[in-house]
Amino acid sequence: MKNGANTDRRRFLKQLGVLAAMATFWSACKRTAGRWVARFSGAPASLGHRLWLKDFPAVSREERVKVLIVGGGISGLSAARALSGKGVEDFILLDMDEQPGGNSRSSSNEHTAFPLGAHYLPLPNHHDAELIRFLREEGIITAFNQAGEPVFRETDLCAAPQARLYLRGHWQEGLIPQYGVPAESQAQIRAFFQKMETFKVGRGADGKYLFDIPLRSCSDDPLFQELDRLSMAEWMQQAGFTAPELLEHVRYCCLDDYGIGLELVSAWAGIHYFAARKSDQDNVLTWPEGNGQLVNLLARHSMDRIRTGQLAFEVMPGEQEVGVKVFDAPKNESVLYWAEKVVLATPQYVNKYLLPGRETVLPAFHYAPWLVATLVLKEMPAGSGAPLCWDNVIFAGKGLGYINARHQTLAIKQEKQVITYYCAFDGPDALALRKELYRRDVAYWQEFVLSDLRKAHPFIDSWLESMTIQRWGHGMISPVRGFLSGPELKTAREPVHPRIIMAHSDLAGMSLFEEAFHQGISAADQCLAAH
Repeated sequence: MKNGANTDRRRFLKQLGVLAAMATFWSACKRTAGRWVARFSGAPASLGHRLWLKDFPAVSREERVKVLIVGGGISGLSAARALSGKGVEDFILLDMDEQPGGNSRSSSNEHTAFPLGAHYLPLPNHHDAELIRFLREEGIITAFNQAGEPVFRETDLCAAPQARLYLRGHWQEGLIPQYGVPAESQAQIRAFFQKMETFKVGRGADGKYLFDIPLRSCSDDPLFQELDRLSMAEWMQQAGFTAPELLEHVRYCCLDDYGIGLELVSAWAGIHYFAARKSDQDNVLTWPEGNGQLVNLLARHSMDRIRTGQLAFEVMPGEQEVGVKVFDAPKNESVLYWAEKVVLATPQYVNKYLLPGRETVLPAFHYAPWLVATLVLKEMPAGSGAPLCWDNVIFAGKGLGYINARHQTLAIKQEKQVITYYCAFDGPDALALRKELYRRDVAYWQEFVLSDLRKAHPFIDSWLESMTIQRWGHGMISPVRGFLSGPELKTAREPVHPRIIMAHSDLAGMSLFEEAFHQGISAADQCLAAH
């Protein structure tokens, strides 16, 4: 037990790049602390942690509602939108945070809006009718061409230049390694993407795509379980994909969508990243506030029925109604809601405190911790090679690079530059990583971010004016090897009560906007179904 804990600790410190020079790193932290206005953002984790103790005041009042939605992430907001669209107005949505949106929340400063988490939506598959309908209703899709393909509003598509990679002291256009890459590695990269194209169009015996979104649309082909039993690292080794440049690129991609690297992620999930989306257009939908824009569009259907600062702490199933005890943090009181149907759009690490028996499946659910930092700079972070892009990645960096929060602005003059940096903490012991994330102070993480960015921008310290740091202890569900086809996920998806409906992206096994969106629609349909 101690040896395992020490191993995880060493792995974490090695990941941060400070194991061999901790004293130097801390010295740098002390030098940089206080030089800029750095702060943590987001609601205090202590409110959610009160679920452990259940130290809430006695119920002081009761309310009745037809449908109660617990959780204001994308799944909950999508359920609210779907109910409203079906004429159901007697519902309330409760969220613990100060604003809804889950890990798609956003913020703003005097210069621009910026994301606190998810910051783009890949172009949807043309056969995803529900998502296409939503984007059409909101004007993001403006028309359909003669081939029936959606036409997107130009201001919602990521503007050029879109992406660059810092590799061997040089910025190159695009994220697939090219600069100084040996011919043998280039051949492997081409072969890998040819293989992904085969998977993209591949269908099982049932006629369904082998890889699709949402996941429930995928084929039940035996290839699913076969690939899910392997890690992506094992599959790539078996397939002969060993070029370091390719391995690093695929590692980056898996971290981007799943928060874990090649050794932990399921091979099926790793391939899904490249093969599930069918659009021929190489672009994404994005906004200064990232997916906060989609949060706003979903929430506008039910703004008067969204209540924030509300922590559900007990669910009481009944034959005719379900009771939910909720702590109203702004009023410091407990409220008992009675509802005909309850949608728990909450992750399983929360549900274990709300429903009996959920703790038995929870160990199989791996939630990757994330750190997101937004920096206000006096100068543009330019460099040799490709110009500043929307997405700027440092090859083999500690983090996943940064996005230009002002990339989509139409303003000609920009006095300040705002960039948002992302880092997923990859390791088998997510709990140890999570504790480390919250244990370290703001000066430590400030230096962590700067030390990574200095690799490409040695003078970034002199440009920095302020930094806002968002910590996500449970940033996203990660499809570790064997999870998607495992018994725990199947058990977690089973109905728990006729009047309680589960809806969260972790039940899909992937933290994707599309998955959460469809979870919400399905939950709304179940609310209206006869019981």
